[in-house]
Amino acid sequence: MSDQGWISLYRKIQNSFVWTNSDQLKLWLLILMKANHSENKFLFNGEEISVTSGQMVTGAHILASEFNEGVPRDKAVTWRTLWRWVKKFENAEMLTIKSTTKYSVITVNNWGEYQEHDKPVTKQRQATDNPVTTNNNDNNEDKEPSVNYAGLISYLNEKSGRAFHNTEANRKLIKARLNDGFTKKDFQRVIAYKSAEWKDNADMSKYLRPNTLFASTHFDDYLNEANTYIASQGKTKTTSDGQRQGKTEEEIVAERKKHAEEIARRAEERLNNEHGD
Repeated sequence: MSDQGWISLYRKIQNSFVWTNSDQLKLWLLILMKANHSENKFLFNGEEISVTSGQMVTGAHILASEFNEGVPRDKAVTWRTLWRWVKKFENAEMLTIKSTTKYSVITVNNWGEYQEHDKPVTKQRQATDNPVTTNNNDNNEDKEPSVNYAGLISYLNEKSGRAFHNTEANRKLIKARLNDGFTKKDFQRVIAYKSAEWKDNADMSKYLRPNTLFASTHFDDYLNEANTYIASQGKTKTTSDGQRQGKTEEEIVAERKKHAEEIARRAEERLNNEHGD
């Protein structure tokens, strides 16, 4: 992609969720500027790749390097966070992603509709068609997708046995994590995992609450714990390593129970330190 030229923006971008987050807006503009304006072939990691207009080839680390160029280290955004935002753009149908083990191809949706204009915008057209101007490309013109806050709170109540309400404070916690790039599925995983881990523990069950589970200092850690657990369960179900080592089913179950108790102990220790209990 050439660094020369221009891109179009559409004024309705001001109604999009990216408008409220300067870093997400910067990432969206970077994607628009890096996308090819015509069919192209080039080498990427030693492989010849063909792209069409509106597409770019990148990787999470390369995208982070471009995004953070010139940014002080303490202000840089991690590649994990940036890629969550890219996935959020995909969930909002702003773009699509096709990934291989070597690279990802990002395709900006509706590129041809907004970017490929052969004729300049005239004064007459601007006067009669108010949204059209030099910023007439808005691939995220839909307003921020509605969030089923009540549904997530209800799911938390179902799994935890508590009775939280759909309050403004709880909605703010959920919205903040969604703005960080997390998804509804991430919330459900954290809720289900921590509820299973803490619900029957008298000391830990009190922490099954939105301001603990959905806090910025906890949520990513809890999600990683849940994903690690799910991955380990998948491996357990598809292998018979325990049997190959001569262990009985009872021994395998006992080891799993011991492992779960250790996880709960560490979680309790960490939370007690954090909350001063």
